[in-house]
Amino acid sequence: MATATLTADTSTARIQDPVSFDEASLLFAETGLPVSARSLLRWAKEDGIPLSRRGRAWVASYSDLLVAHAARHPAPGR
Repeated sequence: MATATLTADTSTARIQDPVSFDEASLLFAETGLPVSARSLLRWAKEDGIPLSRRGRAWVASYSDLLVAHAARHPAPGR
């Protein structure tokens, strides 16, 4: 019987500060302006944010997600 070795693609060379959408969602929840992982993925696609894979999870630049979040949820008083 042959066995296959599965190797996750962990290459995130293009992304300086990679974060999964679940991780980013948890971080945004701490700000008081929560957003779901699904919404973050949609925003990334809408804004053309580069995506990469880390294992099975999609990752994006946390800095880029911060900009996308700020565009949709401006700071109070602005």
